[in-house]
Amino acid sequence: MLQIVSEYGVGSLGRELSVRLAHRALRRLDVEPSAAFLWATAEYNLADAVKALQVLLGDITIWGSTVRYVWNAEGHPGPGMVLVVLGGEGVEARGARFERLPAAGAFANAAPSWQDGLTLALIEAMQSRLKRWLALLDTTNTLTLGGLVGGRFRVGRPTLVGGRAAGDGGAALAWVKGLKVGLGWGTGWRSSGLWVDITESRGEWVAALNGHPASEELASVFHQPARQWPYAPLRELVRLYPLGIRQEDGSWEIRAPLHVETDGSLRMTSPIRRGQRAYWMVGEEEDALQSAEDAATQALRALDGKPPLLALAMIDASWYHLFASHEEKVAQRLRRLLGTEVPLVGVYTYGQILRPTTDTPTRLLHNHIVVALLADAF
Repeated sequence: MLQIVSEYGVGSLGRELSVRLAHRALRRLDVEPSAAFLWATAEYNLADAVKALQVLLGDITIWGSTVRYVWNAEGHPGPGMVLVVLGGEGVEARGARFERLPAAGAFANAAPSWQDGLTLALIEAMQSRLKRWLALLDTTNTLTLGGLVGGRFRVGRPTLVGGRAAGDGGAALAWVKGLKVGLGWGTGWRSSGLWVDITESRGEWVAALNGHPASEELASVFHQPARQWPYAPLRELVRLYPLGIRQEDGSWEIRAPLHVETDGSLRMTSPIRRGQRAYWMVGEEEDALQSAEDAATQALRALDGKPPLLALAMIDASWYHLFASHEEKVAQRLRRLLGTEVPLVGVYTYGQILRPTTDTPTRLLHNHIVVALLADAF
């Protein structure tokens, strides 16, 4: 029988805090641990934390990374560390960390040839060739969940943990079987009706909109001086205003900037071709809350009546800014649907990786919430 426990803590060094969380988790776990998930904000040395966990939890797969924020026990985002430990009969896990994009053969050697289960992927946000990463993830025959991660961009690269390896940057993967997984997703962002033409772009940088530097176009639309957009707080607040590209079926593909560069360009994670027309997207709190509830409902439906043992919300960093004055509302809305008995973990990322069925391609979402519910497969 599958068991999952989660623990949150704050206020200690990374190694000491991970030991404290592990001791609390092991006291509640009635089975041998098979895998652990670990997220922490940039205040903590995650590599030291992993070494301590390996001593306490044994030779198991650990998967996680530095993230922008985590939820505390009340659902408030902020600094801290979250540890999830799972185990039970039939639960197996394998992990790997890659410093850079691997060749297809190296990736295939690391990934198990399971016909079911879940692939977990955390990829450094500040890198190119993300489409190639998604193509590699498509080669697995499992559902996929993950996100693009970073700490605070001004203090260095995120630490990523896969298997028993931890290091700065790259990607961390884990494969878990013996679970039933329900996935749901949604966004509270809609088109403002204001559009721009992409007049200059190079790779992950959008340099000019409507023939002007991107920061000048931001200034004209959102009424903050162009010279202020490359600096805090606007440098990161720009994620509140992603660009939406209209699809043939009428849906929107959202492309969110990571930040504004000092030259006024937008640093994206997904390139936007020159000549495309894009619309400024804006978020609305009630729409976002409803989309979170809809995502959880969709995930519950996918479990086919099995009770969830863990709820994991991968939330775009833009939601932190959208709910800045009442940060706990998202967790409260999920709690209203899931109840108080299901452990609820919230992790903030700079893009959400999702493959809800094995016959669909892996997608990179922005300004979304993805709710994953884990249940016993047997």
